[in-house]
Amino acid sequence: MSSIHFTSLTQRFAIWFFLVALLPILLIGYSLLQTFETEIHKAAIQQVSAIADKKVEQINSYLYERLHDANLIQATETTHQAIDQFTNVFNQHGIDAEVYRKLDATYREHFERFVEGAGYYDVFLISTEGWVVFSYAHEHDFATNLLTGPYRDTGLGQVFRQALDTGKSSISNFEYYNPSKGAIAAFVGVPIFIEGEMHGVFALQIYSERVFEVLTNNVGLGKSGETIVTRLENDRMALVMAPLKDEPNAALKRTISLDDPILSVTIKKSLDGQTGGGTAIDYRGNEVVAAWRYLPRMSWGMVVQIDVEEAFASVFRVRTTGLVILGLTFILVILGALLFNRRVVTPLKKLNQGAQAIALGDLRQRVPIEGWDETGKLADAFNTMTERLNTSYRELEARVAERTAELEYANAELAIKEEETRSVVEHMVDCVVTTDERGVMLSVNPVVEKLFGYTSEEAIGQNVAILVPEPDRSQHEFYMERYCKTGHGQEYIGRPYLPGSHGIGLGREVEGVRKNGELIPIYLAVSEYFVGEKRHFTGVMRDIREHVKIMKDLENARLEAEQANQAKSAFLAAMSHEIRTPMNGVIGMIEVLQQSSLTSYQMEMTNLIRESAFALLEIIEDILDFSKIEAGRIEIELTPIPLATVVEKACSMLEHMATSKEVELTLFTDPAIPEEVFGDALRLRQVLVNLINNAIKFSSGQQQPGRVSVQVTMTESSPDRVSVAFQVTDNGIGMSEEALKRLFMPFTQGDASTTRRFGGTGLGLTITHHLVELMGGEITVQSAPGKGSTFTVHLSFKPSPAKPVSSENVIDLTGLSCLVLGGDEGLSNDLVAYLKYAGANVERAADLIAARERIKALPATQWLLVIDAGHEEPPVDELRLAFRTRSSLNSHDQPHFVIVKRGRRHRGRIEEDGMVTLDGNILYRQSFLQAVAVAAGKAKLEEEIPFLEEAKRITPPSREEALRQGKLILVAEDNEINQKVIRQQLALLGYAADVVADGREALRRWESGDYALILTDLHMPEMDGYQLTQSIRTAQTVLNRIPIVALTANALKGEADRCRAIGMDDYLSKPVQLEQLRATLGKWLQVLEHKPVMPDEPIPASQPTTSVDVSILEALVGNDPAIIREFLQDFHINAKEIGKQLRAAYQANQFDKIKAAAHKLKSSARSVGAVGLGEWCAKIEQAAKDSNEKELTSLLPHFEAEMTAVDSYLDTLDKAR
Repeated sequence: MSSIHFTSLTQRFAIWFFLVALLPILLIGYSLLQTFETEIHKAAIQQVSAIADKKVEQINSYLYERLHDANLIQATETTHQAIDQFTNVFNQHGIDAEVYRKLDATYREHFERFVEGAGYYDVFLISTEGWVVFSYAHEHDFATNLLTGPYRDTGLGQVFRQALDTGKSSISNFEYYNPSKGAIAAFVGVPIFIEGEMHGVFALQIYSERVFEVLTNNVGLGKSGETIVTRLENDRMALVMAPLKDEPNAALKRTISLDDPILSVTIKKSLDGQTGGGTAIDYRGNEVVAAWRYLPRMSWGMVVQIDVEEAFASVFRVRTTGLVILGLTFILVILGALLFNRRVVTPLKKLNQGAQAIALGDLRQRVPIEGWDETGKLADAFNTMTERLNTSYRELEARVAERTAELEYANAELAIKEEETRSVVEHMVDCVVTTDERGVMLSVNPVVEKLFGYTSEEAIGQNVAILVPEPDRSQHEFYMERYCKTGHGQEYIGRPYLPGSHGIGLGREVEGVRKNGELIPIYLAVSEYFVGEKRHFTGVMRDIREHVKIMKDLENARLEAEQANQAKSAFLAAMSHEIRTPMNGVIGMIEVLQQSSLTSYQMEMTNLIRESAFALLEIIEDILDFSKIEAGRIEIELTPIPLATVVEKACSMLEHMATSKEVELTLFTDPAIPEEVFGDALRLRQVLVNLINNAIKFSSGQQQPGRVSVQVTMTESSPDRVSVAFQVTDNGIGMSEEALKRLFMPFTQGDASTTRRFGGTGLGLTITHHLVELMGGEITVQSAPGKGSTFTVHLSFKPSPAKPVSSENVIDLTGLSCLVLGGDEGLSNDLVAYLKYAGANVERAADLIAARERIKALPATQWLLVIDAGHEEPPVDELRLAFRTRSSLNSHDQPHFVIVKRGRRHRGRIEEDGMVTLDGNILYRQSFLQAVAVAAGKAKLEEEIPFLEEAKRITPPSREEALRQGKLILVAEDNEINQKVIRQQLALLGYAADVVADGREALRRWESGDYALILTDLHMPEMDGYQLTQSIRTAQTVLNRIPIVALTANALKGEADRCRAIGMDDYLSKPVQLEQLRATLGKWLQVLEHKPVMPDEPIPASQPTTSVDVSILEALVGNDPAIIREFLQDFHINAKEIGKQLRAAYQANQFDKIKAAAHKLKSSARSVGAVGLGEWCAKIEQAAKDSNEKELTSLLPHFEAEMTAVDSYLDTLDKAR
């Protein structure tokens, strides 16, 4: 069948009229309908998901309340008395005895209040032997044995055995219960402990009606909606646990087969523990919109659904209306096309007929002039053109004759030049081809046959395009013609286009084709010359097949390496972004919630959620660190670091974790280690934290109390080198020989059970091993199953030159006589080492008996007794008695005491005159020696400085108020959760904001000029953050420049630099912490409100009077004094290190290092509330960026003054510990 060709003008106009008028309407209508259907689909899924979540919440709340009631009842003194008395009477007299009936009457009123008041069916008291010794309802289960009797396999028997075996409360599933006339019931059982010993079990029997009422409530689900709750019977069958819409009696009777993957898909997902929503086929075979959830407490799967026909009814109505409108539009288009054909097309047909006659040579042809519009004017112009064409044709014939003579002469001259060129070309080594301007080969040398397979006779006269493969072969004549006219030739695909370039006069690699069709790479150099006015070209071609092969192999190898690296980087960026985006919502909302009024239990739960979120972020950082190690991008810095302080800080970071897991964490740092050494504090702390974290994790949850010991000792010493061993020992689960062999392999742990029990990525020790190697050390492990593990890191350091030490920081105990009481298994060895280091005379006694004997022989002088009490009560009275009764007694011979217990308080406290106590968990050397000096009367215990105040609530302004104040913020964020988080955080900080979902809307809002600052996500639909910034920066002027701050979940290196390069002013990484957001907003909105302070101007009087405003840090981490101190201590150490780096860089005139150090200190100072220090660092950073040495010189004195003030404040806090 021949194809259809639309040659008629009428046909073409009709088709184009259809395409221009009707097709856009069709596309727009279809697009709108699809969008409407998509939104309805999303809304339906969201609706059933919200209802499902609400039902889950109601059921969990109901079950939790029942467990709570049971625990409250069993905890009463009356219940404790009742279980013992009923058990005794039951065992001795039985239930028919008078004494039992009196006892039953005595306690029945007590339990009746719970049965009648709370609506329970029955309550039970069950002895540890399994006998139901009391029942309120006295049904058939009363006085039966739940271990051997007929009801041992019922829900009541299950909760009893669960409480008996585990000592924990539980709730059974709903089932038919025969003693209660076959009613559906569940049981709650809780153990009754009296002074730590189980005396029995208390149980409640609850109705099913309350749960069924929640599940059968179809509010919001329309007419077809229902809730299906099932329990897995076996691999192929699920049991329905609640009434169905069409089967009210289906509970515990109806089963649903799981064999059909289509009809049971939602039920399978819910029973598998999945959470989700979407369209599916339900158990009846109907298509529904469903949401599925899992109730772990009851092992139930729940599906909330509504028929698709009801959910999408509005979509069907819109579709019908759209078809009617489309039909009317089509009719109007047809009428318009007919009118257009009559007014325009018919006159054009007549013009076409006249043009065809002229094309056939009839220059006398004329067309009729019709109408006064453009069509008539066109006909008149056509007749005028025909007349002039006839005249030009006669003149052209005369000119052709004249030009023919001239051409013959030029051809003769050209023949001479061609002969000369041919003589040169014949003797060249490379293939040489000359062509005319059309590409026809005029001459070739003999090499053409060797290179392309054509003889000279075959090649000459043919177009040079025969040597070029497709698609360039068919386009070659066009390339030649374009070059001759415009100077531009072929634009080669895949090569950069340079304006004005054409390859003439330049060499390049191209592809040729031999006579047999073989493609070959050649090096082509084309030159241009003229013979008279005729343009000619000469091409010199060389065979480069071997060269191209070598270069191609090299390029393939390079591309493969780049692709592998790019894929890895893309994976890490995507993983970091996808995890950090939801984590931003979790952490952000938790921080906002912590600023509200919470009970202590609620605060504990929010703290747990926040710690879990940051634990997940630590896993991400581990993965990124591992990637950097594999790529060799981690560098070890060598700066002066206080080694003991770094170790103490690493332990302090994990102190809360050790306490929460009930693990005793102790620390010893060898006093012989130099005060400062050259090393990398960050990486060393990372190694120690990884090892200590693992030790705590694997020693917790054991039968014996968990213990972790951190020992830092100097193994070798020379004037220019010290060797230090960092030993972390635990009494945890230990490892087998097989586990030790793969210990430092990435993504592995001892075995699968270890991962399930303790969690973790298996990267920590791999990263630790690599970091230790990078620092020039080694790590060893000793371990055995059940015996714990000992990790030892051996590192070598260069000592830092000694510097003067303030007398306030040196504790001299020279001449002090001390007796240390404690065994080798405790801290006594560490305490002896510390005392001897401080100059004290030390005696040892392992226990109280040895101490009494030792005291008898001690010389008569003032003695100080250091007791490692641990968790025991120290024998202070016994030791005082021993001193009073010895023969050398005198009035000044009563001892003083330092008692080391176990706990988290690192600062000594005076219990009574001459007695100081402090806790030994993570015992700081300086704190211990300070406590000894206080007890000996050589120092005074400084009082703790109160510095925390309750965070003040901030009422955010309205949008109109913020607009008047010039503080309205525009937020561009496409994620709904993140929108809520940033809105809440801004409100908490006292700011009003408008939130939009994409960059295009943000650009439109910015044009209003209402906003003082923009916070934008980097990855959004329609227009991303980069495009938004470029558009704003292009459109705005210098005077109205608005600060733009990036919000991104991409944590990879280089993202911040890219943001600033594109024109953004600052960068915040998700999850955005409250204090980071506060500091950033304060920084940029302050710039808008106040003029900058010039270097030679005094500091404004509005600066804070204290060097550190801890309320800023308090707003971020809460008002726990211990946590605040930990943050400030960490900042104190880092600030000193960064300050040294900044001064050294200034002395060396290294502006880049000055800028980096100032930027680092600026961020951390603002975070902890050292706002003044942060501002001076910001100015130093800017001066270093501008390489302004004079400005730096003027700023450094201000910086030093503020640094001294901050250092003094933090020193005071450290001493107050």
